[in-house]
Amino acid sequence: MVLAAAFFAAALVGACAREPEESPPEPALTDVEIGIKVDKIIADYLESLDLDSRETIFKAQDSVSQGTVTLRGDTSDESLKKGLLDMVAQIPGITVVDELRVLPPPSMGEKVFGVVKVPVVNLGDGPRSSGGSHTVTQARMGDILKLLKENDGWFLGQMDDGYLGWVGPESVHLVSREEVEAMKKSRVALVTAKTASVLREPGGDSLFIQALVQGSVLPLVGEEGDWVQVRVPGGPEGWIEASKTQAYESMDAVFGERKGAEGVIDTAKQYLGLPYLWGGTTAYGFDCSGLTQFAMKMNGYSIRRDADMQYEQGEVVADRADLRPGDLVFFETYRKGPSHVGIYIGDSQYIQSGGQTGITILSFDPAHSNYSETLDRAYLGGRRIIK
Repeated sequence: MVLAAAFFAAALVGACAREPEESPPEPALTDVEIGIKVDKIIADYLESLDLDSRETIFKAQDSVSQGTVTLRGDTSDESLKKGLLDMVAQIPGITVVDELRVLPPPSMGEKVFGVVKVPVVNLGDGPRSSGGSHTVTQARMGDILKLLKENDGWFLGQMDDGYLGWVGPESVHLVSREEVEAMKKSRVALVTAKTASVLREPGGDSLFIQALVQGSVLPLVGEEGDWVQVRVPGGPEGWIEASKTQAYESMDAVFGERKGAEGVIDTAKQYLGLPYLWGGTTAYGFDCSGLTQFAMKMNGYSIRRDADMQYEQGEVVADRADLRPGDLVFFETYRKGPSHVGIYIGDSQYIQSGGQTGITILSFDPAHSNYSETLDRAYLGGRRIIK
């Protein structure tokens, strides 16, 4: 009995020590199955990001061969590329080849920034396409664009508000990142008047046919009596009346002071009567969102470029009775969703730039002579940027 018990115990120990049988490996995915998975990952990733092509470039496509996934495309944001690569790499048993290009490409060299060197330039919706309805926005002399692509000599530039548009080579002075950083740390002059001419010498001839516009920022060389000396990007030095400018110790300080609703409204009111300009953002003409963005920026508030973009910002003002001066008011006009915007100024009135009226003050109140029934009916809601 003792011998039998010992044998049974030994057998039990042996049974417990036996390694479990390995489950059969999962069958390898076919190239078609891998392709379907990668396509879904790309589609789901793009949907989750909810990117706006007016501000961000991200195009990705895939090909699969013998378990190797090659990802190709362009993006203006390196973090988007990393996110996609990480997700695709989770598919078991595949090899990922990264051919996603972060813009600008190395072929563009070190000078991948363009400083606007003309008083005002139209940015277009494509290379050699920047006039009239092809204008997507405008830039002023001194604005710094990040250059992402080059096509037929033209550059796809990204402005400081993130907005994208094409600009011709004759309108920008190419500089490196190091030169941009040096510019930002140097003293600058902000044009505070609606327009200001740059002269060859105090009281002399103008350097340009057009005057500079309010909001232009240029390197400040020196000051002499009633004049300031500035440097034109990539060009000569010139003189501007000091009373039309304000000096700052660095570029980052220029739009840093928040001046409240009164400042925003006063800035917009300067341009009452100015005709509407599609894509306009300057004293030569504004579209509706160009006016609101400009008035906000000059007073220390940063908002996006287009009306539907601005509608996504700030605090929702659900009831029109709760509107305060400085709030943005939105309307549904020529297309679905927010397509027109103005600035509420109080007493049921708002200032706006309209295609037929130019920059005017209109009212929600039928008792007012400037009441607009059309926009009253088209009203969508308000957004509070100034807290």
